[in-house]
Amino acid sequence: MKNHLALIGLVLASTVLTKCKSGLVTMSNSCYDLINQGQQQNKSGNYSAALDNFNKVLQKCDTYDAKEKGYAGKAASLNGMQQYSDALDAAAKGLAIDRNSLDNLFEKANAEMGLGNYTGARNDLDAINQLTVKNRNTAQRATVYSKMAEVDTRQQQYDQALQDMQQAIAMDNTNLKFLMQVGDIHVAAGNYPAAISSYDNAIARGKNDPEAWKAKTTTLIKMYQAKYKTTDAGALAKKINPNDRQTLCTSINSSKQAGLQDLAIDLVQASICK
Repeated sequence: MKNHLALIGLVLASTVLTKCKSGLVTMSNSCYDLINQGQQQNKSGNYSAALDNFNKVLQKCDTYDAKEKGYAGKAASLNGMQQYSDALDAAAKGLAIDRNSLDNLFEKANAEMGLGNYTGARNDLDAINQLTVKNRNTAQRATVYSKMAEVDTRQQQYDQALQDMQQAIAMDNTNLKFLMQVGDIHVAAGNYPAAISSYDNAIARGKNDPEAWKAKTTTLIKMYQAKYKTTDAGALAKKINPNDRQTLCTSINSSKQAGLQDLAIDLVQASICK
């Protein structure tokens, strides 16, 4: 009987210890599973299903950690669906639970970018950097610098964007998408040769896929359109010199071999690569 009473006492004590203010601290297994499922759905782009799961989390799960993750996941789903105002609201509610929630800060920054509030987005990303300055997970920190570069690119601050990407690559030089992003920044700045060099670097290091080849080939087309002062494929076919023609057609053929299907590139190929 004494042992039984002692066990009850331990359970009650445990219940008290896991409560904070008016809610529990540690989520149940079922809530954990719902959150994990929703996160995987967000990663795969199934935002509607993820949103349903995170709404269930917020309805059924009362613990602080579940609520914080639930709002962050909901914000990520809404950002994926380009519902930026609702995403901003969800992230703000998550930050009301934990003002240092990295997930909610990150989704708040994404929502603000979507709404054109680049200053707010940059401030949120700077806050994440400050919170993670001693974080050994450099790949996560690299992602934040990548997002900063995206903000700077939107504001046409290309030099700062490239500096941010240098930081990202220094922290995670295995992420070939960073090389692609450097190329995108150069394209936005109108520096097509530098962009092509970045795409070539990504391809050479293993990103030999339709995305990389489309970026390179599209940039070549833009470069030659600017060089020969025409956006008409027929006119470009008459003006382009043999060396440039060969460079462009070789890139188009490589794009096709990588599996790229693109009507605009097909039109250029039909006009120039005869």
